[in-house]
Amino acid sequence: MKTEILCVGTELLVGDIVNTNAQYISEKLTNIGIDLYYQTTVGDNFQRMKECLKIAFNRVDLVITTGGLGPTMDDITKEVVADYFGEKLEVIEKYYKKLENRFIERGFGTDLGTGAEKEASIIKNSRLLENEMGMAPGFFFEKNGKRIIVLPGPPNELTWMVDNQVLPLLKEYSDDILLMKTLEIKGVPEGRIDDRLKNYFEMSNPTVAPYAKEGCVHVRVAMKGSRNNIEDINNEIDRIINEIKEIYPQAVEI
Repeated sequence: MKTEILCVGTELLVGDIVNTNAQYISEKLTNIGIDLYYQTTVGDNFQRMKECLKIAFNRVDLVITTGGLGPTMDDITKEVVADYFGEKLEVIEKYYKKLENRFIERGFGTDLGTGAEKEASIIKNSRLLENEMGMAPGFFFEKNGKRIIVLPGPPNELTWMVDNQVLPLLKEYSDDILLMKTLEIKGVPEGRIDDRLKNYFEMSNPTVAPYAKEGCVHVRVAMKGSRNNIEDINNEIDRIINEIKEIYPQAVEI
């Protein structure tokens, strides 16, 4: 399943905050063998975000969005997604009630304004993704072979939802797992390591990839396969690791 992360928020583009959400999602997707091909960041603009969705769905099967689920006018993610798929939004009553209770607890009364319905809404006929850490629910929607997961922006909400809602959902669609091990090789210039490991770097599964580090080169060996074949995957990774150690005896596993 080819995947793209679409992070929404002008604050990300202007450098007000660091985009830790993309890193967290990327790591989690890697752990369950989901192929992440692209990451895109877009500001709070309806047309630009819709264009990003169009581009994404022309090249991937699954888009995961973060941000833009709040009650204010610049929180547009749900509206853009609904418009893109030609669907309507519906209010989730229990999330509207959560907002109402918070207003009352803070002494604001029961006049929530129009933003509350907006924040408590998801696309009709989508799968609710619970948000136990915040006020805005997420959702999963599928149409014409394209899938989207819509998540909030605050990192404490997003991380909880990824771990408790998104990963169990994605495991229903993929039985894959990605395992990896890394070697550290000292005393070899980055530009020379290709000479002896070229055949490994051209492999597709397992994959072998070099990464330049301060004073050394890291070589990562990764392989994707079924969760039912973890032992076989590890054995194949170890076989390649041992072959590389024969070429570079100074290599150590980290």
